Amino acid sequence: MVKILIAPNSFKECADSVTLAELFSENLKDLSQTELIKKPISDGGDGFLNVCKYHFGGEIIKYKISSAYDESTINGPILYSEVQQSIYIESAEVLGLKVVPEKYRNPMRLSSKGIGELLLKISDDVKKDRFTVKRVYLGVGGTTTIDMGLGMMNILGLKLFDNSGDDLTVLPQNFTNVREIGWTKIELPFEVIPVADVQNSLTGEDNGVMIYGKQKGASVDQLLEIESGFNNVINLLKNKELVKSLEFLSGAGGGIPASLQIYYNSYCESSWEFILNDLELVDRMNRYDYLITGEGAFDKQTLFGKGAGLITMYYVNKVKNVFLVCGKIEDDLKKVLPENVISIELSNYFQSNEESIRNYELGITKACKEISNLIQF
Repeated sequence: MVKILIAPNSFKECADSVTLAELFSENLKDLSQTELIKKPISDGGDGFLNVCKYHFGGEIIKYKISSAYDESTINGPILYSEVQQSIYIESAEVLGLKVVPEKYRNPMRLSSKGIGELLLKISDDVKKDRFTVKRVYLGVGGTTTIDMGLGMMNILGLKLFDNSGDDLTVLPQNFTNVREIGWTKIELPFEVIPVADVQNSLTGEDNGVMIYGKQKGASVDQLLEIESGFNNVINLLKNKELVKSLEFLSGAGGGIPASLQIYYNSYCESSWEFILNDLELVDRMNRYDYLITGEGAFDKQTLFGKGAGLITMYYVNKVKNVFLVCGKIEDDLKKVLPENVISIELSNYFQSNEESIRNYELGITKACKEISNLIQF
């Protein structure tokens, strides 16, 4: 019996990993002498909530919270798993492209306050015995914000003051003007564990702001100003002995985990830990013959830090072949992939990337035909 592990990450702007795993399975179900094992993955970014519901079960609950861009409100979804005694939040559902209209995507004016409001409302419900919760997992990735999570912390007791002692609105455009920080901590009755989709630090070389800021719509000048603002705030926090080391502060999601690390001493779980341990994809027995994985766009950052790259490198020496199915794979990367990684680009089946996105289901069907012809029984 040939065992095939189906473990895709989400394809941004196309489909989440649960949907993709079902598509692969449906297209391969008629293969003889084959067992298909579906384990869709998430690295904390888009699709995190659906993946957690698939693996852990539970109930989706929505809270009315502030949008990232003005005083309007949105319905922020969470997943409550009674069995796990955990709640799961996907930052992309609160701060991502799907909820921030294009005309508002100016990171200088975007706030992570919605996450803070979710944590506060969950805390209130835990205290009212609506939930039994020990941990809240915050999937961090796919955000439009670059505010170091300070908007979130503003809801949980943080205040910023200028040179005159006046309150500053907690937005990146004001971070260089901060001269004093006030912090009256609101205690939470659970542990908050950010799950970071990338491993870049908050500051220093290859920091998350400069690496991913352009993807969020920021200009180079804006990124330099945000970086300067972060450094200003961090220096003030150092003076208060709230920051002792910058080494482990995460730059994922515009710095959201960093605030949780600073103010709540949170442990930032890597996507590697979440996928292998929490989603139970660790394999010590070499149980599978083939792996099917992939995500929308695959580049060097994906290979060494994101979901499909992590799972590929973990299984590459455990299976006969890894079938890496992506919308697009960076040309230079194809040359350095291990020999037993077979790359399949959906864009090759269509005239344009846009067409491949619109017709991703057909693309998966075509990819499965290729895979079927390559599997050895």
